[in-house]
Amino acid sequence: MKKSRTNSLFIRYYFIIGSVVIILFFVLYTNALLFKVRQELEVFPKIYARFAEVSTKEDIESDLLKIILTEVVQKVNYPIIVTDDKNVPKCWKNIALPSKDIDSLSRPEQEHIKQIIQKMEKRESHILLQEPNTGEIISKIFYSESPTIKRLKFLPYLEFITLILFIAIGTFGIILMKKREREHLWVALAKETAHQFGTPITSLLGWIELLKSKTAEYKDIQQMEDIVQNMKVDVHHLEKIASRFGKVGSDIKIKEANIEMTIYETLEYFRDRIPSSNKQVNLNYIHRAEDKVICFDPDLIKWALENLIKNAIDAMKDKSGNIFIITYDKEDKFYIQIKDEGCGIPKKAQKQIFDTGYTTKNRGWGLGLALTKRIIEEFHNGKIYITKSEPNEGTTIEIMLPKKNK
Repeated sequence: MKKSRTNSLFIRYYFIIGSVVIILFFVLYTNALLFKVRQELEVFPKIYARFAEVSTKEDIESDLLKIILTEVVQKVNYPIIVTDDKNVPKCWKNIALPSKDIDSLSRPEQEHIKQIIQKMEKRESHILLQEPNTGEIISKIFYSESPTIKRLKFLPYLEFITLILFIAIGTFGIILMKKREREHLWVALAKETAHQFGTPITSLLGWIELLKSKTAEYKDIQQMEDIVQNMKVDVHHLEKIASRFGKVGSDIKIKEANIEMTIYETLEYFRDRIPSSNKQVNLNYIHRAEDKVICFDPDLIKWALENLIKNAIDAMKDKSGNIFIITYDKEDKFYIQIKDEGCGIPKKAQKQIFDTGYTTKNRGWGLGLALTKRIIEEFHNGKIYITKSEPNEGTTIEIMLPKKNK
């Protein structure tokens, strides 16, 4: 619980502090860009101011060009071309051409700069300088967007991408922490169950030995011995459950073992313990695999199979029928199918049956199939899935295990 509260606080602080940092960054960044834009825009009012000063002079064109060269062209950081009234370039800057007279350029270079002027003129990215009295055009100044303007245009996209990344990272963090919380829950549950089972199992084994030593006092000794033997099997089974829970919370070392024998022993245990009723449920084993020895943990695979077989038996309810355990292999994969003729699984529930806490039963915690999925997929690098399920016809669940588990 303490770890859960810590994770919850971390998520809360991540979104609060992260939001403040992002907003502050974009406010400062936008203000910096606007400051640069204002500086760049000041160039053109200065041109008009100086133009007004020289407009009364006789050699106005020469003086104007000198002003543009010294006070405008040298101070801008974006493409700019100054022409006469007929669009003949006089000077330029930040163009992929050497800064020299138009007559000194090669023909391709002259064509290139003319094309740039045409594009700027189409975008109306130019200003006209006219003689105050006659209105005659003296000069034209063509320009493109500055890097600052381009950054401002890109700003909304940058904000959107940053927001998406911020939310995505936060969501990924939440999913990761939830997953770790679930893993901690599994480990805690496993170790606590192993601890709780340990003491009564030891005690029960002692009582069984004592009961067995007293069987000579009873007339029907064989029956008593059979009862004691069955009690012993069940208690050993409890002991295995305790060991299994301990394994869930530990590192598993998978070794080669006989999968056919493991399945056979699991079915034999169930055959004597299927609930007796007027309806008959038969367990059938069909082995079609070529290989019998693969890499797996027999105890954990038995546990997984037991959970699936229990569910299959429950699905039969009061109905007679068969449960089939079918094995086959393809290349480096080993497959186990558990097929029943029961009530089937509703389509809405088929995606949820392996989720922790999900159950369709009035009793239970919804841990059986979730544990089974963990055993198959996390401990054995395999897969478990529903291949078919129809109402009142039955369900087929398939397990895939790698033969050589690395």
